[in-house]
Amino acid sequence: MKKVWGLGIAMCILLSVSGEAYGQSLKDLLNSSTIKDAVTSVTGGKKLTVQNLEGTWTYTNPAVQLEGDNALKNVAGSVAAGELEKKLKTYCAKVGIIEGMFNYAFNSDSTFTNALKKKTLKGTYAIDPEEATVELKYVLGGKLKVTTLTAHVVISGDQLSLLFNADKLLDFLSKISSISDNSTLKLVNKLASEYDGMMLGFELKK
Repeated sequence: MKKVWGLGIAMCILLSVSGEAYGQSLKDLLNSSTIKDAVTSVTGGKKLTVQNLEGTWTYTNPAVQLEGDNALKNVAGSVAAGELEKKLKTYCAKVGIIEGMFNYAFNSDSTFTNALKKKTLKGTYAIDPEEATVELKYVLGGKLKVTTLTAHVVISGDQLSLLFNADKLLDFLSKISSISDNSTLKLVNKLASEYDGMMLGFELKK
């Protein structure tokens, strides 16, 4: 009931937007800052700011989002995503992403650390509040001197979701973990080729 109630309020806000929105397409309207702020407020999500992102977030589960042009494929995709999350958890464990062990710590000075296995990866970050994204610029040694990943961010209470482009995230993880060929990775890559804009990432808790 709470979700339905929240959606009802969001729709009321949508319908009560001032006449300035007249003539806009529905897509433009839904992307407007007024609606984004209203829906964010109703659903309990927090706006992406340095203050809200700051702190240490510890991994709890992998996250998967499948998108595609084919509507029927998307329905099947919601089922596939659930199965893929289970397989991805196995892959994550192999590369050192384990519940309670893998984390991100975001500092107020735009630096971050990322605990992975016995390593502590470091870098700087920049947020884009309008797009709800964070750009992570890793400063690494060896052949990978600097690697940049961009994640879509959702902050709700003490929960943080980071979703990355599947290909870029898998490539990054395989390089830093020396694991690049296993059945789970092949499955993920196969699905990535079938679904446009497939996103993979992490659910974390503060």
